[in-house]
Amino acid sequence: MTVTARAQEKFVRVNDLRLRYLDWGTTGKTPLVCMHGHTGQARIWDEFAEAMAPHYHVMALDQRGHGQSQWATDGYARDRFVADLGAFLDALSIDKAVLAGLSMGGWNALLYAAENQERVERIIMVDIAPERSDQALQQQRNRPPTPLEFYTLEEAFAWARENDPWAEETRRRQDMAQRMHQISTGKWTWRADPALINFALPDNQDPAYIARYWRSLESLTCPVLEVRGLKSPLVSNDIIERMKKANPKFSSVDVADAGHVVTVDKPQEFITITRDFLGVPA
Repeated sequence: MTVTARAQEKFVRVNDLRLRYLDWGTTGKTPLVCMHGHTGQARIWDEFAEAMAPHYHVMALDQRGHGQSQWATDGYARDRFVADLGAFLDALSIDKAVLAGLSMGGWNALLYAAENQERVERIIMVDIAPERSDQALQQQRNRPPTPLEFYTLEEAFAWARENDPWAEETRRRQDMAQRMHQISTGKWTWRADPALINFALPDNQDPAYIARYWRSLESLTCPVLEVRGLKSPLVSNDIIERMKKANPKFSSVDVADAGHVVTVDKPQEFITITRDFLGVPA
């Protein structure tokens, strides 16, 4: 599926960084702010944003060090991303928003909402939880390093196909092309800051982070929906049950034949699942 999004590309300066965001511009509607995952980019939300634009003012953010946004000189600690989200909302004079976050974007939404309950109407978390499953941790230890460069874009597409066989080919290639750029040697490399590639996120293993995510989930007063890709090992059934016990406003839906990046692997299924939660008619 080729995406033909009508979003405007805009830039905003927050915390001394120039960040890009895509704006579907339905003024007067409740803002819906979407955040990608680690080393990702904002265009993963295109189909979802197009479907929701008549009902929400959708914005998808390239977070610090990612996509077309500026690389950070003050690092990529989790609280830097959370502070950027708050500054982004302030810069656009957004008093209250729905937050959607895939992977680390979900962590950022969770931590921000816990400290700013009055500014978050509801949250969609995509294939992320306060901690990883044992299976995902084992796979992380055994995973080979991500190549930093590819000789051709086709080589990059082949690498992506091996790591994500569930997406439709055209959509997967589109996502990968938006994550890459060609350098002076003729090779292709990631748009994301090299400091982020092959960086083991401490959130997955540090007990302090894990405890903080659980406390944040427990504290939330807004509805939270988890959308899990069943081909992804990241969030186990046991963790889902613990999340339900942690917060009565938490619910979850699974997407069959989707991996971690559900919005790219199965965009139409993701839209169908989230319509009810967002109060959007079919």
